[in-house]
Amino acid sequence: MKILLISLLLLSLEANNDTTLKTKQEKCRNDIIGYWLSPKDKHSGRVNIIEFIKKGGKYFAYNVIFMDMLPSQKDENNQKYSLRDREILGSVYIYDLQKNTKNSYTNGRYYDFNNGKIFQLKARLECNKLKLLISVDNIGMLGISKVYEYLNPNDIEFYIKGKKPHIDFSGVEQ
Repeated sequence: MKILLISLLLLSLEANNDTTLKTKQEKCRNDIIGYWLSPKDKHSGRVNIIEFIKKGGKYFAYNVIFMDMLPSQKDENNQKYSLRDREILGSVYIYDLQKNTKNSYTNGRYYDFNNGKIFQLKARLECNKLKLLISVDNIGMLGISKVYEYLNPNDIEFYIKGKKPHIDFSGVEQ
């Protein structure tokens, strides 16, 4: 009888572990499309919500809203004078990112509004976190990493209130 009870208990625990694992896997992202919370910017001190979209087989991201709710700034450090009057909100700054493997993205570009420079970009999706490797070289040896957190679209409605900025691809080199 004791053996039977122990066996039933072990089977129950194994079934519970399988359910927990499936629930965790279902909650993990398998693609980067959607809304993400950026880390705090070291220069401006701002945190923003960005949206990744897919266009022509490549991934792009733009700023949707700043969490401090202050007005957008202009892209005044852009090396192209004609783009210095564009708003940062809505401007695509991550572009040409391509899915390499299940959770890996490569060959992207990252435009830095703080200095007007374009960097190489790789990304790795780790469940609900997206780790960006922004570097001056293709290998990623000379750069920094930033970790973005996935946001449920229902959770950001409070901030965007149905008013997303127009997506501006003008700074993206094609």
